[in-house]
Amino acid sequence: MVTTRSATSSPVKRSATRESNDTSDRARFVLLRHPRDSSVQRFLFCPERGLFHFTKINTPSPDPRSLLFENPAARGTNGGETCPKERQPTFEDGYISKSAEMLVATPFDMAFLLIPFVIPAKAQTGKMLFQPLDDMFEQHIENDRHLRYILDNGRKVVEEAMSRFCDTIEAGDEQMYRPNEEKTLKMIMEKVKAVIEKGLPASLEEKFVTRALEAPVLSVKREETIISTKSESASFDDTDSVSENLDSQSSTASSAPSAVFSEVSVASSLSTVAPDTVSQALLDLRKQSIVLDFILASYVPEAIAERLQARFAGKDSPINFSPLEEHMKSLAVLRAEAMASRSIGDFSRKRGLEDDEAAELRAEKKLKQEEEERKKKIGESRGVRDLKKVNVAGMKKMSDFFSKKPVAKAKG
Repeated sequence: MVTTRSATSSPVKRSATRESNDTSDRARFVLLRHPRDSSVQRFLFCPERGLFHFTKINTPSPDPRSLLFENPAARGTNGGETCPKERQPTFEDGYISKSAEMLVATPFDMAFLLIPFVIPAKAQTGKMLFQPLDDMFEQHIENDRHLRYILDNGRKVVEEAMSRFCDTIEAGDEQMYRPNEEKTLKMIMEKVKAVIEKGLPASLEEKFVTRALEAPVLSVKREETIISTKSESASFDDTDSVSENLDSQSSTASSAPSAVFSEVSVASSLSTVAPDTVSQALLDLRKQSIVLDFILASYVPEAIAERLQARFAGKDSPINFSPLEEHMKSLAVLRAEAMASRSIGDFSRKRGLEDDEAAELRAEKKLKQEEEERKKKIGESRGVRDLKKVNVAGMKKMSDFFSKKPVAKAKG
């Protein structure tokens, strides 16, 4: 029998512990509300290592629906067998996962988890009062045993997180806290800088930073000369074809009587980008803006995120995004002009192509009609052609001689 789950009856599940596991004995799986949307999600809390968030990775449906995990160390010490026959297998030997899903644990800052409980959703007119930690969370932990477990067993982790976005004072032997949005802005900017120092993924930087700052080139016209030849003396009875050498394109008319040359100019609007002339300062600002938007949209409640975003855009912001905003506005104007120019070019090109296609269709139809008439003439005998020339005006048709005579009415 293979053990698939913990046998403890505790409402807060204990994590699996092994000799190679570097988590504390008090580490637990907990269900907490995600700060962004308040949805209940699974976390791993360790008083020594902090908080970890689980992300579920699903496999495609055609793949196996269960997974078997084994302990390689146990296989190596038992001569190739998972466990000796004289004892029952245990969790240390391996276990079966009911569904083919993987849960990836990533570090999750405790400060983001606490922000919804401490910072009010609506802006306050005056400063809030200092409060002890227990008083601030008293109502929240009353019906949330998982959050209560974190406060009871990880108080040092909670206090450290609170001090990064709250003002603190000592009141006797007790630490008191008051939320401070200025410190919250600085805490978030520290995280932004840390992400920039580690570097963004190359694909994300290419798509959201490099390309976003590129300026388009307006209405680049390209002239293409197309030489077309039309035969003047083409005869249906003559099967010979005339080939012309058009290696050199010319705008002058040829003196040959059998051909007429026409020059067609096609203007096209190209959508290319200018060389890399964006300053490093703008690139850095764009990176910071992208990371900041991601953090606020992923880990901060919507109402609080909008208020913090307004603070970042204000005069007292810890970072000045004005040069980036002006550059993005100018790019928006250039892109609109480029789009308008390209639309006009596309319309002109489309109209020219439609006219050419219509002319080709008319010529092809006429050629087909003349070809059919020529074939009919070839298939007719000389006698039939001579009969068609006879004037039959006033003569009866052959069908009149074979029609039935009308029945005469009986006289009364």
